[in-house]
Amino acid sequence: MDGKWGPKTRAAIVTVKKGAKGNLTWILQAALYTEGYSPVSLDFIFGKGTETVLANQKVGDFSVDRKTGKATFAELVVG
Repeated sequence: MDGKWGPKTRAAIVTVKKGAKGNLTWILQAALYTEGYSPVSLDFIFGKGTETVLANQKVGDFSVDRKTGKATFAELVVG
């Protein structure tokens, strides 16, 4: 990654799903929050609140699968 969203960053993104903990989960929660969705809390833990947002709301143009991968992050970060 080089500090900009591009091929290197996209290639480095991993799939995040329920149970995940850490900075990438917090980035996901913050991105959802800035797009007007409420993951309940920004707590670094992909729990029920974050899963519910991804399960019940269509965010951008990606499919609802309760996971967040390269396409989801691109949609949330780049738009």
